[in-house]
Amino acid sequence: MKKFLIFLFLCLPMMAAAQTTLTPEQKLEQAQRQLEEAKAALEQAKANAAKAKAEAEARAKKEAEDKAKAKDIEKKIADMKAEAERLSREAEALSEAANKAQTTTATPATKAVSNASSDAWVAPTTPATAAARANKNVSTDTKANKDLYLQKGIIPEVNGQVVWTETFNVPGATADELYDKAFAYLTELTQGDNQLSGSKVALVNKGEHSIVATVREKLIFSSSFLSLDYTQFNYVLQATCRDGQATLTMNRLTYRYDVQGNVSDLSAEQWITDKYAVNKKQTRLLPVSGKFRRATVDRKNSIFEGFAQALK
Repeated sequence: MKKFLIFLFLCLPMMAAAQTTLTPEQKLEQAQRQLEEAKAALEQAKANAAKAKAEAEARAKKEAEDKAKAKDIEKKIADMKAEAERLSREAEALSEAANKAQTTTATPATKAVSNASSDAWVAPTTPATAAARANKNVSTDTKANKDLYLQKGIIPEVNGQVVWTETFNVPGATADELYDKAFAYLTELTQGDNQLSGSKVALVNKGEHSIVATVREKLIFSSSFLSLDYTQFNYVLQATCRDGQATLTMNRLTYRYDVQGNVSDLSAEQWITDKYAVNKKQTRLLPVSGKFRRATVDRKNSIFEGFAQALK
């Protein structure tokens, strides 16, 4: 019995080895499974790599777009600041010229302005009676037909600058008569309720029948009991008269918009033109710059219509 048990123990390793030995068919199946698993792992790795690459490219594209947008905004801000500084320098120059004219003239300012033979630019004085009848018609009505503001050329540009110019025919009127009416109209215009400090008839030239007014006013977008949405609107008006005709020009338009302490200085050229205020399909105005465009067009129309009425 003992011999049999010893023999059995000696045979056990050989039996285990026989059981773990794979047949060629089993080895083939095992290799195929391993190949399939390797292929699946490779496909998953490729998918993960493609996803990571796509996400990286998307992040890089967004970062590039954000940088380009930020650079464009910085350029616009720099251009607007430069334009605002230029206008400020011009306003200071006009003011200095006006002060110099007042201090250097040997006769009272009222006589200098009334002297029809003078060809010099001088600071004006307000006449005792300023019959600017059409000034009452000035308004900022923004409820007109919306298609008006999408018309091509509604914001005219001359050499890259927004400029409105219109000549009014007044048969039988002399240059002196038209000059007096234009001066009275612009004087009253710059003294309205919505005018701000610095709004005035800055220079006149009686000999050339020319008047320059610098306007600083509130351009109101909406008004209610609880809120008032407006911008400071700055521009220059120049009237030039001759026998039977008077020309009015409006240019150098800028805005100063304050939203809860955040002040933006904007130029008409980079804010209300088609490029900045109208969508790419030219079918609608953009929300913020669009309201500036509507209010500006309405204000310009009321000023020019009032000027035409004042000349009658």
